[in-house]
Amino acid sequence: MTKMVLEMNDWLFNAGLVGFINILKHSEDDITVKEQNVEFKLSVLEGFENKFFTYLIDKYENTLSWYKIVSYEENIKYHNDTNFQEFTEKELIKMNEYLKYVLKYYLSSNSYKAAYPLLENGSDTMKFAKNIDGINLKKNEVVKDRLDDVKEVFTRIQEVISICKRPEYKKYLAAKNVIYNIVKHSWDGVCFLNKQTKEINNYKDYKQYFVKTVEDFAEQDTSKFKYKCFNCHREMKDLNNDLSFINNIGFDVSRKPSHVWEFNNDIAICPVCKLIYSCIPAGFTYVQSKGIFVNDNNSLDRAIRINNRIKSEVHKGHEINRNTTFKGLVASIQEQFRESVKYELADIQVVNLKEDKYMFNILSKRLLNVIKDCQRDLDAITNAGFREVKTYFSIYELAIERVFNNQNMFTLVNKLLTYKLSIPKECRFSNAQVIKLLRINSKILEGMGYMDNNEKDFIKIANASGYYLREEYKSKGSKDKLNGISYRLLNALKTNNKDMFMDTVLNCYLYTQKKVPSVFLEALKDDILYKTIGYSFVTGLIEGKENKIDGGVKND
Repeated sequence: MTKMVLEMNDWLFNAGLVGFINILKHSEDDITVKEQNVEFKLSVLEGFENKFFTYLIDKYENTLSWYKIVSYEENIKYHNDTNFQEFTEKELIKMNEYLKYVLKYYLSSNSYKAAYPLLENGSDTMKFAKNIDGINLKKNEVVKDRLDDVKEVFTRIQEVISICKRPEYKKYLAAKNVIYNIVKHSWDGVCFLNKQTKEINNYKDYKQYFVKTVEDFAEQDTSKFKYKCFNCHREMKDLNNDLSFINNIGFDVSRKPSHVWEFNNDIAICPVCKLIYSCIPAGFTYVQSKGIFVNDNNSLDRAIRINNRIKSEVHKGHEINRNTTFKGLVASIQEQFRESVKYELADIQVVNLKEDKYMFNILSKRLLNVIKDCQRDLDAITNAGFREVKTYFSIYELAIERVFNNQNMFTLVNKLLTYKLSIPKECRFSNAQVIKLLRINSKILEGMGYMDNNEKDFIKIANASGYYLREEYKSKGSKDKLNGISYRLLNALKTNNKDMFMDTVLNCYLYTQKKVPSVFLEALKDDILYKTIGYSFVTGLIEGKENKIDGGVKND
């Protein structure tokens, strides 16, 4: 067997297949990707263990602790070039923190210690780094008094960084990073993640467990084998390769025989599928402990491009967070629309890994169109968020999740406006961004058939009505009454109490002796329209306050 063809299958296998192709393309191997399969020569498996780690290291380099160690070199170079003229006490604190929490901490970690036997003077490098002491200013001392000591510390740090930048150090130390930061999200308990493994070289361990078995399998005569692979139906010799190593999917067949029919396990895979499943980390896009994969099973090439677009969106900037995966997904959907002039977009499956659990969403053609139409509004809320019980929540992420789950935004808008009234200092969003959410919500509801595409912009009219009512209250010196009124209106909207809402609104306009806007007549016709108009009105009624905390935005 000199050539092999792998077909698309279920979402998990497709994730591994996309990862497998990414690895081979990254190493510039010759493969043929077709609509539903990939064809390659077995010779591409030569050195595959190096290709596997190289791909993951290159793609996630900026997130690795190895990179945190060596990236400080730029800081050293900058201060050397400027003759330490801008080296302040703040920079001294940063240097001390780097020594304690980066250099010494990571080089002394157990994962790095396990790699030192493979490196020349690995343990000596760790000991050398440990002996680099930080600099603490004494009373009445200034930074300039200790510049010679700082230069000496910088010289010693540079020595350690130069060692860590050596190819063999990057190869093994960065590999340890991707194992525990990336690979472990997908599979565990076997190969180099087996706590009882005797092989200290991760590359050799991967080759022996995943690659060598495929090479041996390809040379065997399978005509006499009586078992078939649970996934691809290839003939195989035994049932030794099960799915227990895949997180959240497989199970230990020896300890959980009740999971299979009559306690007799027949769920096993061939070595080829086992290798493909090992490439799941290269198919998913991971950000911290979360991951995403778009299973476009209509086209293998399109699945590769969509997921690679997400990866490039995630890693193109300096800041990597959950938002970037969603932005990448939205960007890839936009790209599909540009390329789909001659055919209609099909439904696609989005797989999210969150809190060590897989969650699934089907993006229908209707939802894809909603995402396309909401592009500008989504871009406008990218950096919006709020803090709740010491946890920061991204409004962009919450909004996209609601779009994926076919949920409206009313509960989210209610929470945002309530927080705007009660804890404005914890809010990192403006009233205009709340209006953007309501516009996204309207497009979702229109797509679901709950709202008509009306020519009148009720959101804009209601929001302006709230603003002008607020100004009337301010002119009467009754600005302090607005918070209580806003709370009552939000409570009426949350409980869908139209009578309470209209009573409050009418009392407000009676107080200001102004005409009640006709937009409220529309609110009485439909529950969805009532909430849309109501929340738009309250958003205008609430006065934005400038957030003085670093990183905040002006909220009016």
